[in-house]
Amino acid sequence: MMPEPRLAFRLLGPVEICTGTAAPPRVGKPHAVLAALLLRPNRAVSFDTLSEALWDGEPPPSALSNLRTYVHRLRRALPGGGAGVLLSHPGGGYEVRLAPGDSDHLVFTHLVRRGRDLLAAADPRGAAVALRRALELWRAEHAATGLDRRGLLVPELAHLDIERLRALEDLAGTWLALDEPRRALDTAWQAVSADPLRTRGWQLVLRAHHRLGEHGRVTESYAMARAAFRDGLGRDPDAELAQLCERLMYRPYAGAS
Repeated sequence: MMPEPRLAFRLLGPVEICTGTAAPPRVGKPHAVLAALLLRPNRAVSFDTLSEALWDGEPPPSALSNLRTYVHRLRRALPGGGAGVLLSHPGGGYEVRLAPGDSDHLVFTHLVRRGRDLLAAADPRGAAVALRRALELWRAEHAATGLDRRGLLVPELAHLDIERLRALEDLAGTWLALDEPRRALDTAWQAVSADPLRTRGWQLVLRAHHRLGEHGRVTESYAMARAAFRDGLGRDPDAELAQLCERLMYRPYAGAS
């Protein structure tokens, strides 16, 4: 298991530099630069790429000067002025040097991978520990909360948000494997509350209600899923969800469903 992280940066919520002092989260262009660099650690991120993340293809005439100002502000916020951490590249662009435990999003990715490996190795208890630790790193439902998503921030931050939902679903499935359906239900509801168009999340909700003997809630939850899909996509959920609902309704729980 990974040792306790020594976080220097936080991305799973408001973008923060961990300085050891309590400071209110900030949102602005310097933090968009920092988010872009954190998402591509240990490699140069070009001015053009950073410009896309800041101005979405319409940089002002002073863009290069502005970018240098934002980086200067970040360096002032970093211990030691960011020496050895926030680097300039001669060919243009900047780089953030990170070790695996330096940013919460890297620790999260490691712990989720560890949890899935433990699930594959038939160790659901160990997987639950790793997945819970991973999800505890999130301070909000979305990465880089409050930042305008442009350029590389759009797909990279969306990927982190989706990985959070996948980790919630993995944990809900793990609780079912450990015969803890109430925990499974609570965790699965977090996933479908954040994104009601995820079939797997609804499957876990239905299975958890079934394990709890709440057959009426199985049909109620399916009706909620159906309404969400019709509202969001103009269609019913995938047929497998309806088939699962029907199967669970007419079969009392007696082992894996």
